[in-house]
Amino acid sequence: MSYVDKTLATGEEIVHRANFNWTYSFFPVFWFSLGAASLAMFFFIQYAAEVPYEELKVGWWSAIIAGVCGSIILGNHIIVLVTTEIVVTTFRFVYKTGLIARHTKEVSLNKIEEITLEQSIWGRILGYGKLVLRGTGVGVIELPDLDDPIHLRRVIENAKSALRDDQRSRRRINDDEDDY
Repeated sequence: MSYVDKTLATGEEIVHRANFNWTYSFFPVFWFSLGAASLAMFFFIQYAAEVPYEELKVGWWSAIIAGVCGSIILGNHIIVLVTTEIVVTTFRFVYKTGLIARHTKEVSLNKIEEITLEQSIWGRILGYGKLVLRGTGVGVIELPDLDDPIHLRRVIENAKSALRDDQRSRRRINDDEDDY
């Protein structure tokens, strides 16, 4: 069960979960592939071309180091992907990171004052960008490159609007009850 699922208040529902764009994973996968390709190349050279190990010793160790480094980079990246939650609920926005140590930034939707979109030319072409949220009492929440940041911004604005409408209708009901 995710952090947000565990911390939902009574009547609170998840409206949207944001996703990372595929470009966020490009370089970790690239470094892993580079390390794996060097290992595959030396394996092929030694066993298919029958070149003795002694002639390939330095190359093998370089390939092993590249493979280990690529695996560490990709493993760390997968942990970040799996343990990061970016969620909009009916009452709040939550950005949670961390596997062992947990770091959360949460802000009530009605406290969000400004949402800034940072999107490069490549971001527009490939559909990713960063959102920066500024709110009362929380400071700044900077999000990493996300898939379709304009949609996430629209979801936040719609959830804020729905929350305001709900609060207005509750006030009207309370005012009507006070009249009796």
